[in-house]
Amino acid sequence: MRKKLSRRLAGCIVIELLCGAAAVAADYQFKAGYATYGQAKALALEDRRGHRALIVSGAYNIPLPVADAIAAQAMKEFSLDRANLLIHSVASGEPRPVDAHTAISAALGSLQPAVLIYGNSRLTISSYDGRCLIAISPEASLEPCNTPAGDTVRGQIRSAYQVVNVPHALQTREEAPAPGVPLQTVAIGPVVIFSGPSNLAQPGHHMILATTPAVEEDAKLNAAVGEVYLRVGGRPK
Repeated sequence: MRKKLSRRLAGCIVIELLCGAAAVAADYQFKAGYATYGQAKALALEDRRGHRALIVSGAYNIPLPVADAIAAQAMKEFSLDRANLLIHSVASGEPRPVDAHTAISAALGSLQPAVLIYGNSRLTISSYDGRCLIAISPEASLEPCNTPAGDTVRGQIRSAYQVVNVPHALQTREEAPAPGVPLQTVAIGPVVIFSGPSNLAQPGHHMILATTPAVEEDAKLNAAVGEVYLRVGGRPK
């Protein structure tokens, strides 16, 4: 009798532990995956509704045509929208799109429940067992992290992307059109990452800025900045 009772108790303990672990896993707000390949790093984030965002940085030049080529391949392979992919350069050098694509694929393939903490203008991503995966710096670089300090991030992922064509005032009809100016916002709960010209970026609480070179002030650009913020819920307060 004692043996049967002990077995039942042991079985009950195992069931309770499994149920407890399942409850913790079901309570996650986000999934995250991080990967690096060659000169590229990629962080994939997914909220509970399946909305995704990828932050991709390359230690080489990423002009708009290269970023669009990287995005087009990822959109086709992983059913992403262009607004889901924030692709930016953190150093100079010859473009290496294959590095970015490989890092994106690996990051999406390693998604797991994660905890996001925002503090000191940094967004830190940790696994559920407390292992720090990566941090997004105030300048949107993907950097190694230590024990995070700050507030737990909750909410949805929203994103917006727009390319604004602004002709130069002195441009003639015969000249090639000026390259478009990409503007992008990625909101992760209350935290918003803005990618755009440095003179259009406004620092603030819950803001991360992936700035590009400054451009001439233009009313059309200013209006577009307001639009990409509005699509993700507005500027953080």
